[in-house]
Amino acid sequence: MTEYTESFEKVPLFEGLAPTEIQDLLKIAEDIEAKKSDTVVLQDTPGDGFYIISAGAFEVLKSGNRNEVLGRLEQLSFFGEMSLISSEKRSATVMCVEDGRLKKIPSEPFSKLLDEGNIVAYKVILNMARILAKRLAASDNRLVN
Repeated sequence: MTEYTESFEKVPLFEGLAPTEIQDLLKIAEDIEAKKSDTVVLQDTPGDGFYIISAGAFEVLKSGNRNEVLGRLEQLSFFGEMSLISSEKRSATVMCVEDGRLKKIPSEPFSKLLDEGNIVAYKVILNMARILAKRLAASDNRLVN
């Protein structure tokens, strides 16, 4: 398990976590196998957890007046992190484009960790806040420039 956990140390949401802390967090995770063309999450449905890509490739798609590919995610990328702090609906669809594996951290057990004052869960939330702050700053810069 250690070798597997060490690879997750590179996930930005886990920055600063010790391998044992990551192992503890992964105890609530679900393993998901995804095949090409599987829809992992669907836009406008309730968020129920966040996902880390262990293997494979996935596309983020936005429906609307025109269907648009927002990005491609591969190993150690993550998505759905907002569902850990908000019950808002998913803002995009994520579809598997190359067979893969995912770790899903479900919202409910993660919220329970927060309620219990679990320091690892709080470290993940702090990392999420830092990541969102960087995204917001980058978005502001694109608007100004």
